[in-house]
Amino acid sequence: MGGKTDLERVVAYIPPEWKKELEEWAESDERSVSWLVSKLIDRALQERRSQQSPSKIVNLR
Repeated sequence: MGGKTDLERVVAYIPPEWKKELEEWAESDERSVSWLVSKLIDRALQERRSQQSPSKIVNLR
């Protein structure tokens, strides 16, 4: 664990109860909180992209 990555780091400040809930969720799925949050962001971005007009979609990959 903890090898080199080409991924960017993002810091967010959240209420303690959210953190606790995310930790419980991640543990129940045998994943890290970081992985879980990354997947939630990915899902939200996909949803946002699908709601935008084709001319406004930016390919970030």
